[in-house]
Amino acid sequence: MSRNLTASILIVLALGVYFTVTAGMISDAKAVKAVNDQYASALSNATKLVAVRDQVLKDYKNISDTDRARLDKMIPSTVDNIRLIIDLSSVALRHGFSLSNIKASASSNSSSNVGNPASPNMSLPAGTQPLSSSIAASIAAPVLDTVTVSFGASAGYNQFISFLQDLEADLRVMDLTRLSIGAGTGDLYSFQVQFQTYWLRE
Repeated sequence: MSRNLTASILIVLALGVYFTVTAGMISDAKAVKAVNDQYASALSNATKLVAVRDQVLKDYKNISDTDRARLDKMIPSTVDNIRLIIDLSSVALRHGFSLSNIKASASSNSSSNVGNPASPNMSLPAGTQPLSSSIAASIAAPVLDTVTVSFGASAGYNQFISFLQDLEADLRVMDLTRLSIGAGTGDLYSFQVQFQTYWLRE
């Protein structure tokens, strides 16, 4: 009888200890493990991103100087509005007319991701998870900004079409955003043009 009573008391004490102490310690241990898993995942992702960065840098160093110059012309890393206006004027002069009221203004991208590269739109290597904000904030990402250019021209239709074709064939990326055509003198038309080009802000 006393053995059964002793066993019952020990069982009750064991259950009491489990529900009052052990269960709380297990819950805390699970929470700590979850945090550790997050840090381990973040470190693993950071290591993979560093490896990808090193590979990209290695590939970039293998690009010839000529191809680098072409890439820099396609989307330059600096804003040089004067050079851009001179280039446009030179193309127009080759086709027998000049540009008037040329304006170029650079505008910052309002949706800048500088210091915030781990945005939802950023593609990560296969098998990686988004970085924690503390790690992501230490990695800078370049931002694509725009330069808006507008000008007027008085030219023949075929002259102006050839001019636009030359701009289209140019390495620098340009998007035509506005074009209006009015009557001019004789066989000439009055053109008003606006387009956007881009530069990569580091």
